[in-house]
Amino acid sequence: LLKVRIDPEDPNFEVLTRIQNDCSRLINLMESVLAFSRPIEPNLQPVDILDHLSKLLERWHPRFNRLNITFILQHPKQATFVVGDPRLMEQIFTNLISNAVDVMEKSGGSLAVKVTINKSVSCHPQVEVAISDSGPGIPDDIIEKIFDPFVSTKPKGTGLGLAITKHMVTAQRGTIHVNSFPGGSVFNVNLPLYLGD
Repeated sequence: LLKVRIDPEDPNFEVLTRIQNDCSRLINLMESVLAFSRPIEPNLQPVDILDHLSKLLERWHPRFNRLNITFILQHPKQATFVVGDPRLMEQIFTNLISNAVDVMEKSGGSLAVKVTINKSVSCHPQVEVAISDSGPGIPDDIIEKIFDPFVSTKPKGTGLGLAITKHMVTAQRGTIHVNSFPGGSVFNVNLPLYLGD
């Protein structure tokens, strides 16, 4: 209310802007802490993973163009269904794509999303979604604990994004892991393949 009532030229305007930004950051942090600590009860159902990812990437298309990021979606020819919660899957893949875009924001690059059926993970076939970027990679001292709470490569990050992502993947009976090297990172999410009733 104070900011609305004063002129942008007022010397206090910048101070109020900083206070407003700090409040927004604290709200985001508290929402992240609550999301991490709250138990997840997924609504598991068959989800067409290819359709799901195609629609998600389509929404990112304008930002990819603006940041000079090329992207490719590789997938099996047949429809592929996983057992998952569409709402949680949206958050998982949005977070992973957002992280990939963040590391390529300044210089552009390439983002690849590859969907494969993986029968070697467990007794139940899995669908593996690999999201790779051409960013600088994750430092060795961080990669071992990248899914731990409050670990971040971003100066202003909360360090909860990937911890929450892992929490949501696990709630859907899936797994997530990462490989990184100079010149890129690959996050692999495995979710149960839907085998029918």
